[in-house]
Amino acid sequence: MENVKAIVKQVVKIWRLYKTQQTMLIAAMRGEIPFHLRKLLSRDYMICSLLKKEMANFYDGLRCCMADMYHIRPETNVGVGVDGRDDIAAVLRKIAIAHRQIAAEHAILLDLAEDSNINTEIIHQHRRQMKKMADELMTQSERMQPEVKEHGYIFF
Repeated sequence: MENVKAIVKQVVKIWRLYKTQQTMLIAAMRGEIPFHLRKLLSRDYMICSLLKKEMANFYDGLRCCMADMYHIRPETNVGVGVDGRDDIAAVLRKIAIAHRQIAAEHAILLDLAEDSNINTEIIHQHRRQMKKMADELMTQSERMQPEVKEHGYIFF
């Protein structure tokens, strides 16, 4: 495995994105939101926690392949944050964008691990889960948008 250092950097980056995602979900759940959205966000939080733990275990498995593991400091530029002034639809869109970013980082990790002896099934599962969660959040976000009728009235 020649590119183990790049794989480890990507795993660390994904782990940090999961950590950021958890922070965003907690911030979103602190607001006054409908029960069905709180249930959806709390489920997403639990899934992110599990996936983050699995990435940590994956990292531990790779750690034995590298001696200078602790010198890795990858960049994590996550430009998505939750602001208390945002409406719930905007918050859901931001969280969905972060889910999609994690899925994209999983795709990069899959490309890096393609020619290695790493079992990538768990990475595929994580990617599918992130896409599914992003789609659910975008659907909820679209439902939260007020509908403007032809006479200018807004219906919720």
